[in-house]
Amino acid sequence: MNTKDHDGIFKTAFKEPKRAASLLKLAAKKNKSLARFLQVVDLKTMRAERTEINRQGLKGSADLAFSLKIKNSNNKAKLFVGLVLEHKSYPDSEVVSQLEHYFYELFRLSRPDCPMVAVIVYNGEIKWNPLKAKLYAKYPEYFHDIGYPFKIEMINVGKEVGNIDFSKLNPYVALTLVAMKYVFNAEKYKPLMDKAMAYFLDPKNKIDDSFIQEVLLYLGEETSSEYREAIMDRPEIMAERKRKGFVSVADVIRAEGREEGLAKGFAKLVQSAKNFLAMGLSVEQVSKGTGLSIAEIQKHCL
Repeated sequence: MNTKDHDGIFKTAFKEPKRAASLLKLAAKKNKSLARFLQVVDLKTMRAERTEINRQGLKGSADLAFSLKIKNSNNKAKLFVGLVLEHKSYPDSEVVSQLEHYFYELFRLSRPDCPMVAVIVYNGEIKWNPLKAKLYAKYPEYFHDIGYPFKIEMINVGKEVGNIDFSKLNPYVALTLVAMKYVFNAEKYKPLMDKAMAYFLDPKNKIDDSFIQEVLLYLGEETSSEYREAIMDRPEIMAERKRKGFVSVADVIRAEGREEGLAKGFAKLVQSAKNFLAMGLSVEQVSKGTGLSIAEIQKHCL
């Protein structure tokens, strides 16, 4: 899967500190551990940090990185904490090692005393805990209690983000959360997305057309059975769902695309039929020439 396409919607939606903070606050309503984190930091001091790393030939990029101050820390102390938001669409066994590189490159080298909290954002019915595996599992038990030099929080968007109120959220955030939360549920997604699009017709809630394309690309990739890694549910579970009549958001989008294409094609045929009739051809001749039935010509052209 193309990494840029995979993470594009997430990076665009939450690259601004205020937007990222809104995601944290929404999830913290159900996530007690994340709520404890927000109790000790000042989200108003949140600033975007560089995300590129390049050490010893290793290149990479964290999805999003920020720094923010601890609450009530005075100007002399300047207690900062590093924050990384990492979006995953599959249970990546390498994610903790990946975060370890980010911790060292993004914060440890420039701010030796700065702790880091990594927030992994995903969506899935299966609860995912990458910390279940021991850091040094192959070593004797003596080494198993060695921990990581940073904390990890998990946000399961599907389960921890509640009702999405468009009037209270940034348009990019609202649209992204609708897509992520209901990517596997076309029945709930469709009414919400229709509501979202109506809301975004208001000029003050305007969003870029290119972002709409990113959302549609995300929905198409995340629910397509062609991508084995694109679903947090195991591929065999999704296959079983398909056999039982499960309809994904992507299935709905593709079907609507076909219907729209048919509608446009029909409209062109009707216009051609009208032109032929204006030239003096009979209804029967127009029917043979366009493929439209006589009844359709009488209904739409006369």
